Amino acid sequence: MKFEEWKEIHAYCMNKECAYETRPFGKDPICYRIAGKIFAQLSMKQDWYKMTLKTNPEAAEFYRMAYPGVVVRGYHCPPVQQPYWNTIDLYQFDKDTLFQMIDEAYNEVKIHLTKKEQAKLPALSQYRFVKTDGEDPEFVKLCSKLDENLDEIVGGKIQRQKYVKYNQRDSIHDVIIVYKGEEAVACGSYKFYDEQTVELKRIFADKSVRGTGVGKELVRRLEADAKIAGYRFAVLETGALLTEACGLYKKLGYHQIPNYGPYVNMPESLCMEKKL
Repeated sequence: MKFEEWKEIHAYCMNKECAYETRPFGKDPICYRIAGKIFAQLSMKQDWYKMTLKTNPEAAEFYRMAYPGVVVRGYHCPPVQQPYWNTIDLYQFDKDTLFQMIDEAYNEVKIHLTKKEQAKLPALSQYRFVKTDGEDPEFVKLCSKLDENLDEIVGGKIQRQKYVKYNQRDSIHDVIIVYKGEEAVACGSYKFYDEQTVELKRIFADKSVRGTGVGKELVRRLEADAKIAGYRFAVLETGALLTEACGLYKKLGYHQIPNYGPYVNMPESLCMEKKL
């Protein structure tokens, strides 16, 4: 394959059901994930034009024997993981076989997801995750719904007015809105906290889509964007009364930390952190 064809490879991976890109190691390579799990990794350097794909030991050995020196053990993997990854020299490979191997890699990851995650994929594929900014009118509307929802849950127990100044949209520039058809049903954002850290803000899913996996997928994609932008950590502020939100963040790998910044003297706040 020619180097210029990497865009076709990228598009093919991104068109897989619920696939999205991440760059956990810097600008290169691009890692393609489903439900947080990598199924493909594409290096776009002209002197290292390769793709690493998820596989199983039997299929891995078949391709290595069929294409000796072109398909090899996953170059980035420790020995214990190498039977489950193949690295392909794209300059010496044909597109049709590569796309077949991408299909197999995607399916290999998919079948090892939990049954619950697998069941949610067809529904999740109906949603569009659109990048925008804090001035998007749909984001403004969803933030209003978020505030109404928070008032409903904790408004009678906590004076929320003191939080307003920490949730202003003028400092938020990176936003993802989730659409079902033409309707905006969920949103989330992150903003600069320090040179290595972003703060997740204004994460909300309408009641109609809760339990579908949209919230988890939204946070994963925010994390992926932050990682691509060069950040290493994410922090957030929530509250112990927001049990659904706390449960979601814990499932995604966040852990409680001492309250930071403006929340230090707000005992009703609960702050969390995750390494991206």
